[in-house]
Amino acid sequence: MKFNRIKEIIGFGLLILSAVLVVLILGIIIFDIAIKGFGAISWGFLIDFPKEGMTKGGIFPAIMGTIFVTLITTLFSIPLGVSAAIYLSEYAIEGRLTRIVRAAIRNLAGIPSIIYGLFGV
Repeated sequence: MKFNRIKEIIGFGLLILSAVLVVLILGIIIFDIAIKGFGAISWGFLIDFPKEGMTKGGIFPAIMGTIFVTLITTLFSIPLGVSAAIYLSEYAIEGRLTRIVRAAIRNLAGIPSIIYGLFGV
């Protein structure tokens, strides 16, 4: 019994050491990016258009593109999602398809949104 406790303590210590090491490395990377990046970000960088083959200038079109895509997606997905939710909760007859859709919704709800972004879903 004592040997198992020693193995548990060693394993837990290695786990903590690994977690601290990963967080430390991540912190160093973020700190390095922040220190080197703050000098490049200015008001002109944010509101200018790219110049000279996108080697100079700003990122205004990229920012506006992101905003427009987000707005259009939101305008499309909110009515569709709310309508589907109302239909499923109020009008859908219990059947095989309804059970499959509800299982899919539960599975999708259990996955963080960053994973969807990572895989482009």
